Amino acid sequence: MTISPLQNVSPLAGRSPLKSQPNGPGSLDGFEKAPPLPAEELIAARQLVRRKRKVAKIVLGTLGATTILGTGAATVATVAIVNPGALGPLGPSLNQLVVEHLPGGAQEAYHWATDPNPQAEDESNYGQLYQFTPGSMDYQVLAGNGETSPDGNDIPPEAIKDGRIILGFEGIDGTQSSYVRSFNKLFNSEEAAIPLNQNMLFIHEGHRPSRIDDIKRVLHDYSVTKKIQAGEKVDLEEAFEADPAVETGYNVLKQALDQDLDVLVFAHSGGGAESVEALSLLSSQGYREQIGEHVEIVLMAGAAPAQDAVAAGVQPENALYIGMEADLVAQLGHVYIDPHDPMDGLVDLVRNLRETSDFTLGPMHSPDRSIVPNNLDHLEDFFYKNIGGTYLAPSPAR
Repeated sequence: MTISPLQNVSPLAGRSPLKSQPNGPGSLDGFEKAPPLPAEELIAARQLVRRKRKVAKIVLGTLGATTILGTGAATVATVAIVNPGALGPLGPSLNQLVVEHLPGGAQEAYHWATDPNPQAEDESNYGQLYQFTPGSMDYQVLAGNGETSPDGNDIPPEAIKDGRIILGFEGIDGTQSSYVRSFNKLFNSEEAAIPLNQNMLFIHEGHRPSRIDDIKRVLHDYSVTKKIQAGEKVDLEEAFEADPAVETGYNVLKQALDQDLDVLVFAHSGGGAESVEALSLLSSQGYREQIGEHVEIVLMAGAAPAQDAVAAGVQPENALYIGMEADLVAQLGHVYIDPHDPMDGLVDLVRNLRETSDFTLGPMHSPDRSIVPNNLDHLEDFFYKNIGGTYLAPSPAR
C-alpha cells in the first residue's frame, strides 16, 4: 500500500482569523434572516456537540496508548489493561477477563509489555550517546544520561563528513549492539542498501523496569509534540526529565545547527516520537528556519508520522516514513493527528487497525529484515531524487 506523499505545506498552515466584512463583523445585509431553531432542536444540537467533544477526548487518549504501544495491548488500550488498580476491587478481575479474550498474539504482546523487563538497566544509560564506525561491531560511549548540554561539544570531528552528521534514535527494547549491526549492514557496508559510509551517532533509549514504563514515556513524548503544535508552552526541563533520550537528541541537534551542519536523522519505532519531539522543541525555541535548511529525517515504523517532522520545520521532501502494512506500529505511527481538528486522523487510525496482522515487535518491525528491503525504492528516491513521503509496503509473499 502506498500512502500519498506529503504536500508542500505544513499541516497547520493556512489558519487565519476570519476577516471582518465591510458592514461589520457578521454582517448579513441583503439576506433574509432565518427563523429561530425550535428549542428542542437547539438542545439536541448542543448535546450532539458535547458528545462529539467527549468522544474525541476519549479517542485521543486511547490514541496515545495505541500509537506507541506497538503491541497487542494497543488493540485494547483501556484502563483495565494498562492500570487495573485504578478500577478498584474490580480491576484485577476485569483485567484478567480482557486479557483472556485477546487473540493469542495480543496476549503474548500484553505480557511482553507488562511483565518485568529482563533487560532493565541502570538509569545512567537512559539517553546514552554513542558512536560507531563503518563496518565495526563495536561502539564508543560518548555521554551518559544528562551528560550532554545544548551549548556543549558532544559531536566528535570524525562524525562529521561533508558538513553532515548522522543521528539515530533507537526504539523500545533496542540494544546498542543490535543497532550497530543493523545500520552498518544497511548503510555502511559494501552490500549496503544505501552506502553512506559515515560514522553514526546514536541515542540509546534505555530499558525501564517494565516495557509499560517505556510505553508511557513515549506516550508522553507524543503528547508534548501535540502540545507544541497546538501552540501551548512546554517546559524544556520537564520534557527532558520525562525522557533523557529527548534531551540528548535536542542537545546534539542544537549543537549541529549552531555549527551550520546538516543532520540526517534515522528514527526507529519509539525513537520516532523522541526525534520529532526534539525537533518540535527546537522549533519552538527559534530553530524552525535552521531545521528547514539542514535536517532530513527517515522514520522507520516510527511512533510519529512524517507530518509531525514537517510541522517542526523539516521540508516535506526531506521527510520520509517507511514501514510494513502488517506492523501495528507502522499502521498507527504513520497517521497524523491534527491537534486542532483530530477527527479525520482518528478515523484513519481506526481504519488502519484493520490492516494490522503483526501485533508483536517481530520481523515486520525490523529495519534490516523487512522495512528497508521492502521499501528500498523509496529510500533510493529519497536519497538520490529528493522525494519524501509516507509508504507502507505489503507483506512479502510466503
